Amino acid sequence: MDPQTNLAAAPESSFEKLIAEGASVPAAGWDFSWLDGRETDERPSWDYSRLRASRMSTASAALDVQTGGGEVLAGLPRPPSLLVATESWPPNVLFARRKLAPPGASAVEAADAVVTLIAAA
Repeated sequence: MDPQTNLAAAPESSFEKLIAEGASVPAAGWDFSWLDGRETDERPSWDYSRLRASRMSTASAALDVQTGGGEVLAGLPRPPSLLVATESWPPNVLFARRKLAPPGASAVEAADAVVTLIAAA
């Protein structure tokens, strides 16, 4: 959905327009492309994608806790033979299952409390 389409009906203040725009875009997964050219951040000196790809290419199994939409795992060049992700937000679980099916990974719905226990174990 084009976020600009809902701006005409939004209140006049800049803040209200931004809130209306944010509320009008899909919230499943980690697709923040609607912010392209409008946000800035400072990248760390190390490259997470490169480090992740290197480590995952030698792993036989991996678990991603709170995967979001699964985009990070789906982008692995050589995923482990056993790859499972957990996610607590139901819309993202469905999104992640679709995204992770091609590389043969699974996404499992897990409540935040369960995820906390797994992460703490």
